[in-house]
Amino acid sequence: MLPFPFDQSLFMFFVYGFIGWIVEVIYYGVTEGKFINRGFLNGPLCPVYGIGFYFVIWFFRPFMRSFPMLFFGSAVVCTTVELIAGALLYAIFHLRWWDYSDYRLNFKGFICVRFAIYWGIACSLGMFMLHPAVMRLIELIPHPVLMAFLIVSSTLLVTDIIVTVTAIIGFNKKVRFLSSLSGGIRKYSDKIGSSIYGTVDVIVTKTAPAVHMTQSDYVEFKDVFTNHRKAEKELAKKNRAEERQLLVRYASEGRQGIVNTSKAAVEAVKLRLPEMKLARRLRLGRNDENAESIRFLQEHYADMLGADTDEELFDDVE
Repeated sequence: MLPFPFDQSLFMFFVYGFIGWIVEVIYYGVTEGKFINRGFLNGPLCPVYGIGFYFVIWFFRPFMRSFPMLFFGSAVVCTTVELIAGALLYAIFHLRWWDYSDYRLNFKGFICVRFAIYWGIACSLGMFMLHPAVMRLIELIPHPVLMAFLIVSSTLLVTDIIVTVTAIIGFNKKVRFLSSLSGGIRKYSDKIGSSIYGTVDVIVTKTAPAVHMTQSDYVEFKDVFTNHRKAEKELAKKNRAEERQLLVRYASEGRQGIVNTSKAAVEAVKLRLPEMKLARRLRLGRNDENAESIRFLQEHYADMLGADTDEELFDDVE
């Protein structure tokens, strides 16, 4: 039923669970400024990451070419795993190993939209970069070495689960062996986590001035950008007002030009009234040699006033 052989699937679970634990250490080291050994177990493993990412690989390998499908699918699957794990741990032990109550759009503190987006981004990138590398690593590891690693890791995981559960219910206080074993696993995990946090702290310390400068530059750029947009809007408003004034002036001058042209046309017609009356009085015979010339003059005077016919023209003139 599994998409990969059982030994490969179990190896992926351990690898992705360990990487998830490292991500948790780095995230809280940056946000909280101190090392926090995250996770339900004492050892350096976050099973939620191993299970969640394995399910993403299982269900969404066919959608590698569709980033939206991969992103939203990863967010839904991993958030569901996180919700089930958080609810079960709370129902069994009445404890919370994570609480998103302070984040917006959360559900009873077990899940929230912000970390669902983180899941989608992390798993999408993991499908493109991390998973192919892990598959190549599995091919390079000899099978006996792989089996030995799985046996040791599984034994430690089962032991860690037993020790963690007994520690939560307080039974380990009655059994000195379990108490010392729990302390040894936690000490080993803290050593790895402290080393990782130390590296992160050095990086953060070295890059803090540059980050602060970048933030200051961004604030300065934002202020300058806002001031420029405001000045541009004011200048555009002023320019539009000037343009409207010019348009009003042009329209006024245009109307006056039309009036003046009309007056000039009327004056021109008045000056030609004698010729127009003379043209009307002419009676053309059928064989008149000048008939065409006289008709041209009549049509010419009619066009000057825009009249439809000669009768309309000369009725208006008279």
